[in-house]
Amino acid sequence: MPIEIDAERAASAYASTRARVREVLGDLTDREAALVVPACPEWSIHDLAAHLAGVAADLVARRYPTGDTQAWVDAQVAERVGRGVPALLDEWDENGPGFEDAIRARPGSFAGLLYDVVSHEHDARGPLDRPGARESDGVLMSLDIMFNMVERDLDAHGLSAVRCSDGSRTWAVGEGPVELSIETDTFELFRLVGSRRSLAQMHAAGFDGDLERYLPGLCHLPLPAIDIEE
Repeated sequence: MPIEIDAERAASAYASTRARVREVLGDLTDREAALVVPACPEWSIHDLAAHLAGVAADLVARRYPTGDTQAWVDAQVAERVGRGVPALLDEWDENGPGFEDAIRARPGSFAGLLYDVVSHEHDARGPLDRPGARESDGVLMSLDIMFNMVERDLDAHGLSAVRCSDGSRTWAVGEGPVELSIETDTFELFRLVGSRRSLAQMHAAGFDGDLERYLPGLCHLPLPAIDIEE
């Protein structure tokens, strides 16, 4: 049974994440803006900021992807190559409230993108060595959003249930007997299920069960080729 996502809480968490990203990225040097993001190795910190600004701008303007979503995302980054990170954050702040209103109005369509921005917040914190907000409401809500994805992926791949716990909450996801389980801290669970850990890190995380068989249901994006520390 999918977890219901509270629209107002999701909109508020998106706004809080947007504010934290400005704090993290607002004073970058050119060298820092050019750093590669290990979790998204095709992107620099600047490209990541362009993506965050571009998604909100396009969706508020109802410029939705048609066909290849990656081409839509790539175009947003390419269109903003010549703009500095402060200008990108200003653009995101200009469109953010409209996007947060869209989450409130149509959570089924837009609340899931909270997971995207929270993931990218921490993708950026890593190479900049600016950790923080590991138990934000955005992280907590992103776990619910991701486990809804996991439920669909388990069903699509004919896999039985999984159980994941952060010590205070437990998610029993899928149908049938539990054949894979893990208990770890909240942030690590967020990064494991969010495809932000390498295959070696996944195996070292302490899953009980046949992790390799469950990877198609547990990880909906390709895993990083290198270990991710944030």
